Amino acid sequence: MKISIFAAMNKKPNLFKKSISCFTKECFLIVFLVLLSIQNVFAEDDIQQLESKLFNLPEDMVKVNILIKLGEYYCSVDNEKALLYLQEAFTISTTEKYTEGIGKSLLWQGRVYYYKDDYFLSVKYLDKAKEILETTNELDVLAFLYFAKGEVCSIRGDYIHAMEMYKTAIKLTEKTGNMKYMSSFYMSMGVVLLKRNDPENAMVYFKETLSIKKAIDDQQGISNTLTCIGKSYEELGELDSSLLYFHRALKIRNDLKMERAIAGSEYNIGGILIKMGKYAEAEESLNIALENFSMLDEKTGICMTNLRLAIARNFQGRTGAFRLAENALSMAKTIDNPSLISKGYKVLSDIFYFNKNYKGSYEYLIRHKALQDSLFTADKERLLTEFDAKFQSERKDNEIKLLKGKSKIQQKNNILLTVLITALFGVIVLLFFLFRFKSTALNRQQKLMEQENIIHAQESEIIEKENLILQEQLESKNRELASKAFEMLRFNDAISSIIEKLEGFNSTANKTPEESQHIKEIIYELENQTKQNIWNEFDKIFKNIHSGFYDKLLEICPDLTATEIKTAALLKLNLTTKEIAAITFKSEGGIKTTRYRLRKKLSLSSDENLVPFLMKI
Repeated sequence: MKISIFAAMNKKPNLFKKSISCFTKECFLIVFLVLLSIQNVFAEDDIQQLESKLFNLPEDMVKVNILIKLGEYYCSVDNEKALLYLQEAFTISTTEKYTEGIGKSLLWQGRVYYYKDDYFLSVKYLDKAKEILETTNELDVLAFLYFAKGEVCSIRGDYIHAMEMYKTAIKLTEKTGNMKYMSSFYMSMGVVLLKRNDPENAMVYFKETLSIKKAIDDQQGISNTLTCIGKSYEELGELDSSLLYFHRALKIRNDLKMERAIAGSEYNIGGILIKMGKYAEAEESLNIALENFSMLDEKTGICMTNLRLAIARNFQGRTGAFRLAENALSMAKTIDNPSLISKGYKVLSDIFYFNKNYKGSYEYLIRHKALQDSLFTADKERLLTEFDAKFQSERKDNEIKLLKGKSKIQQKNNILLTVLITALFGVIVLLFFLFRFKSTALNRQQKLMEQENIIHAQESEIIEKENLILQEQLESKNRELASKAFEMLRFNDAISSIIEKLEGFNSTANKTPEESQHIKEIIYELENQTKQNIWNEFDKIFKNIHSGFYDKLLEICPDLTATEIKTAALLKLNLTTKEIAAITFKSEGGIKTTRYRLRKKLSLSSDENLVPFLMKI
């Protein structure tokens, strides 16, 4: 058991990044201080018998022990009655010089003030009890005292010292073999981990504690541990499991008639039901908790339960939620609990927001944030003060050791000085190498940047040359195309001359009709077949050079004829009307007519020139 627990203690906390509702952490201020109290459980009949014996007992150690037992019983049930019994026990013990009685009475008075939320007085009485109990052999009592000090540290947010107190309590309990105390101390350490948002590691302690509680048949301890496990599942967001464990704990507490613990269970169940959206059921549980806390005059519990009730009623749209939260805030101010005051502001802000009163919500939210910031600052200052005090204490211890063995300390100082000088030299060397490394890295980076600049310049030059080459290739292709056009022109002129001669020959020579018809067929073939082949060859070259011209032209004007498209292609080469007429075997008038139709279809104004327009396409 010890191995598994301390192995868990050495694990690094796995901090969850999940959000926590506004009451999850605050519930520890009351619920766990109620659930983790270690005190003997007496039957109600036994208590009545002990009280009846007091009147006939002489003022001696027997009466003191009975008074302390009664103080233990009423510690969390009736604070004022418990104080009366414990103060009487202290008075008798002082008169009789009964050291154990003095220590125990002071210890339990510290516990009473703890339940009364007066932590200053609680620490004061516990410290007095510690001075006395350390002189006795009551290790279990001393272990419980360290536990009680740990509880005060825990509820005040001083988790470092709380863990130290619990570990000291465990060491003392290991000597006595008190499994009930040991399991409860482990559970308290789990609670601290839970407060520090580490529910998985906390669960290790709680499940180990539960196995011990079951082994010793500690029903009250079992209920407390079940509650802790339920709280862990709540932190993990597993609400159904959490509710199951809270109900199991409540059943045990109802059987044992533990009013304060019942109030804590109902409070926890109400919180889970609110998260699950079951507000009416939550209100029923919270009303039971409020009734029990009111009966016990537990102001912190009343305040927290009223805040949670306000939330449940607000979500049901019921009236009075705001007034209930205001009363809870007023009570929090009365008992001077800054954390509860902050939560009160937050609940009021949420109520206003839910009812669409954004101005009021904002005002309370500002107060909540301001108080949260001040609490954070105060915690930080407190921790700094504690660390400083611990440092001062350690320094005094070192001074005492220095006085007892100057030579040994001097030797240690020399070793320390050597180590420091070596460390300093090492740091200097490390800085030197870091500087060299940084300098080399910068030089390398600078060279890389220079090389990149050269590469960029070369790439720009290559791109420029490629553009020039492409431009020259385009011009060469255009020249080739123009040459082809003029070749067509010359060829067409030659064809036209041959056709004229054939027509003249056909009209003057004496020929048979068959011969005349054959000559006409030759003329027809020359005019059509040859013309078409020449144009196809020209069109193929034109498309290779100006591949997108036809598509762009048709995109601008889809209803162009084949003749208009051919004419547009020849105009793009900046050919004259006469040249185009000769190439296409058309009259100049026909070409002019085609140009006119092109201008009209392309929607060109009188100021716009057709040829430049086509050359841009």
